[in-house]
Amino acid sequence: MPIRNICLMFFIIIIIFLKPIYSQQNNSDSLTINEAIKQTLNNQPLITQAMEQINEVDAKIKEAKSNYYPTVEGNLSYAYIGPVISLAFPGLGNFDFNTMNNYNFNIGAKEILYDFGRRDAAMELIKSYKLSSEEKINVIKSNLAYQTIQVFYTIIFLEKSIDVKNEQINTLNDHLEIAKKKVESGSSTDFDVLTTQVRVASAENELIDLQNSLNKGKIYLRSLMGYEGEQTTNLSGNFTITIPDLNEDHLISKAYSMRPEIKLARENESSAKLSTQTAGLGNTPTLSVGVTYGLENGLFPDLEVLRGNWVAGLSANIPIFDGYKTEARKEEAEAGLKSSTQEILIQERRIKAEVQGAEDDLKTSLDKLKTTEVQVKHATEAVLRAEDQYKDGVITNLDLIDTETALAEAKLLYLQVLYKNVVNKYALDQAVGEIVW
Repeated sequence: MPIRNICLMFFIIIIIFLKPIYSQQNNSDSLTINEAIKQTLNNQPLITQAMEQINEVDAKIKEAKSNYYPTVEGNLSYAYIGPVISLAFPGLGNFDFNTMNNYNFNIGAKEILYDFGRRDAAMELIKSYKLSSEEKINVIKSNLAYQTIQVFYTIIFLEKSIDVKNEQINTLNDHLEIAKKKVESGSSTDFDVLTTQVRVASAENELIDLQNSLNKGKIYLRSLMGYEGEQTTNLSGNFTITIPDLNEDHLISKAYSMRPEIKLARENESSAKLSTQTAGLGNTPTLSVGVTYGLENGLFPDLEVLRGNWVAGLSANIPIFDGYKTEARKEEAEAGLKSSTQEILIQERRIKAEVQGAEDDLKTSLDKLKTTEVQVKHATEAVLRAEDQYKDGVITNLDLIDTETALAEAKLLYLQVLYKNVVNKYALDQAVGEIVW
């Protein structure tokens, strides 16, 4: 092959695959993948909803802390009691044993001194709910972040595919014009024209499908990021990846320690254990102390005068029979604990399968990358040779179109493999629990 053709071939490859990347890097208004993820997490009502659930648990913790403080109550009462019981003493008049108007004003405080750890167990249980709620947020963030990544790179793939398809259509239209001129000059039949028109129409239909998919992707990305209306943003990104260490045992071990889903399952198991402990304390005694001070009339010797009085004492509440309520709660909590333990095993199996599948997908796409690079190279060489043969009259216009179509398909396949590499890399990151936000 002439040196000129070799240089031209490599120049075309460089222009095709590096120009879009270069133009994106120089677009100061473009959106990177990290910025897109940040926008999604900042504007998602799912995260706001989960945060409110944490606030709800915080309020419950505050409520549980109130059990450690004394309760203070004030009481005001009035009672009209009749008849008044009196005794008449000769020379002394009547002696009343009660008064008709009875007033009582008092304030009392009561505090639990000991409850066999019931309050402590309840507090630890509520705190475990908060940890579970925080892990739920991490699960939501992980899912949203990787959804954003998927859509982001799908849009870039579709935009690049549209560029290749437009290039193919432009080339076909050039051939169509040449074929029409040959028909007008009488040097060719209209067979080439009709055949080329069919190929143009087919390529344009494929372009329409790509554009439709691109529009849907942009709508979904705007929805994820919370953008309103038809707001559009240029995306800045490429298909360059860093290949991780594809050691299956290491990846699975890492996933077991990092995946938010399994962390959530373990927190739920801890909550279930605390729930079992709390249920077992349902019928334990409580020891309380109380103090009351007030003003009350109806006391001897002057029944109408409000007098100060106080009461202080200890009380013990000893449950004897609660209708098997505590036993039922213990059985319920123990069943919940067993279910939580099984959930961990379920998550481990699912995560292991996801890691293995994602690892295999990445290895496959990496292997395909080598073959598609060769395919693009050979297709480019074929087009350059076909152009020379066409100029020399060795092949027809349709033969040249066939080689150019094969090149366009090879470019699209190469783009698809590049896209799959990125998607599979992030799928593996998600499978092992990498934090990308």
